[in-house]
Amino acid sequence: MTKNRNQQSRWSGALLCLCSLAWLMPLQAQAEEPLNVLFILTDDQAPYTVRAHGYDQISTPAIDSLADSGMSFTHVFNQGSWSGAVCAPSRRMINTGRHLYHTGMDPRKEHKADYPTFGESFRAAGYDTFQTGKWHLPMNVWEKSFTHGKAVFKGGMSRHEMGGQWDATFSNYDPSKKGKAVFTDYKPGRHTSEEIAAAAVDFIRDRKDAKKPFMMYVAFLAPHDPRQTPDEYLARYPQQDMKLPESYLPYHPFDQGDYYLRDEVLAGFPRSPKVVRENTSDYYAMITHMDDQIGLILAELKTSGMAENTLIIFTSDHGLALGRHGLMGKQNQYDHSVRAPFIVKGPGIPEGTDAPGMFYLNSVFPTAAELAGVPIPDSVEAPSIVPLIRGEKENAYEYIYGGYRHFQRMVRSQDYKLIYYPLIQRSQLFNMKEDPEEMNDLSGDPSQAERIAAMMQELEVLKMMIGDPLTNDEPEKSYSDFLNLTWD
Repeated sequence: MTKNRNQQSRWSGALLCLCSLAWLMPLQAQAEEPLNVLFILTDDQAPYTVRAHGYDQISTPAIDSLADSGMSFTHVFNQGSWSGAVCAPSRRMINTGRHLYHTGMDPRKEHKADYPTFGESFRAAGYDTFQTGKWHLPMNVWEKSFTHGKAVFKGGMSRHEMGGQWDATFSNYDPSKKGKAVFTDYKPGRHTSEEIAAAAVDFIRDRKDAKKPFMMYVAFLAPHDPRQTPDEYLARYPQQDMKLPESYLPYHPFDQGDYYLRDEVLAGFPRSPKVVRENTSDYYAMITHMDDQIGLILAELKTSGMAENTLIIFTSDHGLALGRHGLMGKQNQYDHSVRAPFIVKGPGIPEGTDAPGMFYLNSVFPTAAELAGVPIPDSVEAPSIVPLIRGEKENAYEYIYGGYRHFQRMVRSQDYKLIYYPLIQRSQLFNMKEDPEEMNDLSGDPSQAERIAAMMQELEVLKMMIGDPLTNDEPEKSYSDFLNLTWD
């Protein structure tokens, strides 16, 4: 059910009807000018990190302003990953609007395909398309997608030895040059969040006489590790004041697969309360610092006079555990890792409202296109969520799929979640209404056997939709094309 967060009351049927009448035309058709688009994508930002969504331990005034003047969806999911670097498949899905095993950019040579991208579709519709920050896709895909680029980060993360957050290597795009020379690498000598925001501000500021509408793709490296932030932000989150999450555990109850990959060994075993508090402090500080940079972009957009004619979509590529369930990373099927915050703001969008959504991040592309009146390519598989924004329906899907390599599979409704571990043939079942922190496993309850069987059947249906090659009887053999991958 859609809720108005500012009034803390449910929308009445009559009000929803009135809202629907206002949506008889796409936003682009209602506007005097083509609708601009600002897409903000963060990295590793969990759903529990936005103050406006009820998490009062963190300060996020810029993101809060989007939530207060736009529509938030509380149940938006990353479909999963065939790689330890979960952000890589996530960005492939976002940019193609296709499902996890259908993007044409996974390791299987026979599945390579060149589908129209988010930026490419807006570019073909006459938009100036701009990208800054993390890309993490092939650069030939970048070049067909964007007309402008500044402070582009080509890879996945800036490790300590690569300069971390303070000395990362960026690239500027110059289409007048040829070959590899179109990108000029440089080190800006300031925090990645500051450099990315400055590039976005410059793009807006330089558009005073631009005749084309714009589509901006602004992708922060934060709050992905290394978690480096100015001292004044760290001081706002004293480690001793950080609350342990309700689902904190020193160990995960069992090896759920990839238990010792890079993300998980960032903290030792057992997960001590002290280390979890330290990581939480660093994580929140990095998000607040990034939020201030987002605020600079929104302020420049307002100063430019283009804010009222700009659609803004804010989200992240997935979440993060950070001590929950004894885990630190995102390579798991718990809600803290598979969900992401998701906010849509623009002319005609209901203000200060919340709705569940039950859709995947790959709906960003068709949603932005439909709202702007840009043709959606036939190759796009994800549904636009415009019917959810209009109040015509509550959710895009009844059941949600999740998967991580050959180790985990998940099926989730609004009420229940089933996680299945193919290699060890083990299940977990959670009542998501009564147990949102996923702490009480019901899989051993004989009364739940019928529900588990039905959800396993639903999972097989979803696997076919997603193109998942894994079979439960031969998980490693069926998944052999994806084993032994190394990703940044």
